[in-house]
Amino acid sequence: MLKFQKKNKNQAQTCFKNVYGSMDLFGQPPAFKILKQEKFTTSLGFLFTVGISVVCVLYTIIQLQDLYSQTGPRVTMSEEQVVDTSAYSLEMTNYTIGITMANMSLGSLQTLGTHFTMNVQNCKRVRSIDPTTNKTVISQNCTLYPTEPCGEQHFVTDLQKSYFSKIKLGFVQCFNVEQWQNNPPQLQGTVQGTITIAQCKNTTNKTDCAPPEKIWKELQTGYYAVHLSDNLVQMKNPGTPFKDIINLQYTTFSNSTSKSIFQTFKITQSDTDTGYIMEDVQTEYGLAQSQNRESQDNYNNQFIVQHIINLDSRLASYNREYQKLQDIFGNVGGLWQILFLAVSALLQPVTSTFMNLQMANKLFRFENQNNQEGLQAQQSSDSIDEIKDNLKRSGSPTKMNARGSQQLDLESRKSYFSKRSLGGQKSMSKSIFVKSVDKVNNHKQMIQLLKKRKQSLNLSMRDIIIMSFGCRKKEKQLISYATEKFMNKLDIANLISKVYEIDRLKLILLNEQQQKLFNYLPKPIIPESMFGEDFQKKMKIVEQKQAYKVILQDEKPEFMRLQEAFVAYVKIQQKDEISEVDRKILDILDEDILELFENLHTNTSKLENIFQDSPMKFQLQFSDIESPKSNFQPDFDEDMANQIPVLPAMLRSQQ
Repeated sequence: MLKFQKKNKNQAQTCFKNVYGSMDLFGQPPAFKILKQEKFTTSLGFLFTVGISVVCVLYTIIQLQDLYSQTGPRVTMSEEQVVDTSAYSLEMTNYTIGITMANMSLGSLQTLGTHFTMNVQNCKRVRSIDPTTNKTVISQNCTLYPTEPCGEQHFVTDLQKSYFSKIKLGFVQCFNVEQWQNNPPQLQGTVQGTITIAQCKNTTNKTDCAPPEKIWKELQTGYYAVHLSDNLVQMKNPGTPFKDIINLQYTTFSNSTSKSIFQTFKITQSDTDTGYIMEDVQTEYGLAQSQNRESQDNYNNQFIVQHIINLDSRLASYNREYQKLQDIFGNVGGLWQILFLAVSALLQPVTSTFMNLQMANKLFRFENQNNQEGLQAQQSSDSIDEIKDNLKRSGSPTKMNARGSQQLDLESRKSYFSKRSLGGQKSMSKSIFVKSVDKVNNHKQMIQLLKKRKQSLNLSMRDIIIMSFGCRKKEKQLISYATEKFMNKLDIANLISKVYEIDRLKLILLNEQQQKLFNYLPKPIIPESMFGEDFQKKMKIVEQKQAYKVILQDEKPEFMRLQEAFVAYVKIQQKDEISEVDRKILDILDEDILELFENLHTNTSKLENIFQDSPMKFQLQFSDIESPKSNFQPDFDEDMANQIPVLPAMLRSQQ
């Protein structure tokens, strides 16, 4: 059964695999490399990445510091109407009140009990319906709070102690401490506090009031003052959102008028989320003054001043929350994305051009001025074929034996190598590369020379940036042309067509038996000894095994490939007859490399200095590399010598 038929037969299994694969969100997509790297990197991109990382790290540190110090909260405020507010207890720790009467000279009145009375009550209004009249009757259930001169025992908080330490307390009245602690007053929708200042009147239970004339004179005019607590809402401050303060509020009074003061306090609720990851809500309440109204009328023979303190029906609610760790990391991720997109917009054209340049240098050679000079001398190399024919006619008899024929074929073949290796150079001169080889004394210098000889576009990142502004148009055209060439090769249709061409070549070049064996060739083997410390010693043995050659071929450095190419060149040169394939390969080879091989072939000392000093040297006898001696001695006359632009290296070595 064919693979396609087997696949169609197991449709259910195939469908299950497709569904299974589509639901795997962590499946690894295929990764490709470019220039032996998973991604193309540049120093400029590295610097920008470090810069963006530093910015994000600093931003994260700042945000974490704000989170730890609880600064910059997000606050939302709302108000709601409450039909029946909850009772708010006025305790010594959260409420402060001190009452005093003063004359116009701001001197405290010391006649409490003889000239005026002070009555403090906490009253609850009760509405009821009279069954006889069916009318609503409002009554008050009041709790009397006697007052006493303020002392240190009335102040329990640091704010109270600090505030009243600057005031003469002898004539300031406070609530009775024992009753305040046992039954603190409350404020609610129907519960209010009332402070009443009235003229002293003798009754059955009280007979110590001063005469009316003195009372009239004492209370003719003055100030009613009260030290009252308040709250400031400070949501920006870490910790508690309320700040307690004490205000001195005062108003004038007269014995000929009755003044009513209506003061309203509003409950403020604060919900603070202090959790770093999860919610951790802490609720606090504060009592802040919201309204203060006064009304005055003729003396009603009941009170001089009546101060009513009640609770506002509106409830203010503040919701305060700080950034959490997940919010901070989300903000950092957003900042990273913004900076990354901004920098990518600037770097992407530069990086793309630089990557295309590196790809072009890897895949192509670029002609420089030296190449152009070599092309001008190309015409001189065309006369070498003519020299070969002249040598045959002038230096040998008409009839030749087998040995002489073989020698002549060898010389003409060497002449071909000289022609190919020197074809592009000026007359009677060496190439610049070969001249540089003359100065090489070991394999390290040779490696450096090979790196320098690459005919590539040597452009830095600075040149690429300048190029993006319209400069260096020639280099830009070369990069664009090279990019278009290798991108066309990467076209998927082109790749598929090449694969089919390879399959067709297999049908053309291989017979039926060879094709079957070719299709069953084993996969390359990775040698275990490749990872040992003594791999260089075992390399020669491992290299002889066919199964390892594919892997080892990719691992060989350029200098080692140069050695192998030189050995192959020598073996081709030692052949009795050059095949058509060998000839075509030599035609495609670089002219400088051919001239280098010819130079090393004729210069044994140079060969020893370069190759024998290599840490990966071949087991090669130099006697096998030396050129065979020839008894062939061509005769040159003066005219013929003038016509020779360059003598083949082997011929010069034999003269």
